[in-house]
Amino acid sequence: MTRDSEARGSVMPAGEPLPAAPKPSMLRELFVGPDGIRAGWRLLIFVAIFAALELSVIQRGLRLIPGLAEIAKQAQSGNVITPRFTLVFDGAAFAITLLTTWIMGRIEKRPLGTYGTPAQGIFGKLFWQGAAWGLAFETVEILAIFAFGGFSFGGLALAGAALVKYAILWAIAFVLVGLFEESLFRGYAQYTLGSGVGFWPAAFILSGLFGGTHLGNPNEGWVGALSVFAFGLFGCFVLRRTGNLWFIIGFHAAGDYAETFIYSTPDSGLLAEGHLLNSSFHGPRWLTGGSIGPEGSVMVFVVFSLCFALFNWAYPAKKSSPAG
Repeated sequence: MTRDSEARGSVMPAGEPLPAAPKPSMLRELFVGPDGIRAGWRLLIFVAIFAALELSVIQRGLRLIPGLAEIAKQAQSGNVITPRFTLVFDGAAFAITLLTTWIMGRIEKRPLGTYGTPAQGIFGKLFWQGAAWGLAFETVEILAIFAFGGFSFGGLALAGAALVKYAILWAIAFVLVGLFEESLFRGYAQYTLGSGVGFWPAAFILSGLFGGTHLGNPNEGWVGALSVFAFGLFGCFVLRRTGNLWFIIGFHAAGDYAETFIYSTPDSGLLAEGHLLNSSFHGPRWLTGGSIGPEGSVMVFVVFSLCFALFNWAYPAKKSSPAG
């Protein structure tokens, strides 16, 4: 056979169409899209892995350890949270979230930092900027309630070594809370659901779930859950503008720290063991938030409105580069 005939034998004869590619089955189309496994299924896989690990490690494993079981029992017996409980159980929850996100990253062949927490930004400038904003946010809210006669600072509840001990323990504990809750609701979940339905529809859905989960806290109510929903939307706005979660993690941690330890008020209906002040609320529930704490006050929505506006000014959207 000549070289020409070999060449002709390796291609379709001129004028004949190439055979059509086989059509994907309905089952494949249901689960797989142009970019791989569809976003909804990936999110369900994430939730299933997280739930299985949370059940086996936190709900069963840690509670079988005598000392940790006692810490959990004490925390669930009233409306008081302790730094030990938060360090252990929120720390474990963050570790599970991180592991689940890493597993999904391996499945999707994406680095862990894709989902909002790039390693090069860990506790960097954005984190500390967020922490400053979180402290300022809570301070403005408390001062607003104070100005209307609804808050008294009281005297110091701690001194000396106890003050230093609880100040450090709560600082670490609330960093873990910020890492856990932001990674869970505005990390992989926001990235994946957003790729399927759009960024802001995903933000509203997940912020609604974020607020709803707080209804399980003692003395929490719909106003408090609504303020948590607003916080979730602000977190998504920050993510959109900064490109990662480090600012909102710092904001979240510092806001909780100021509310719970520094100003010593209820946080989602929970009081802290080892708080700085003997503070108290007095006045109408709409002003003080009552047993919910400041997040149940009308002032939280006023301050959030201000916060959205200031952040929009301080961190403007980046202009898109012209198509080239």
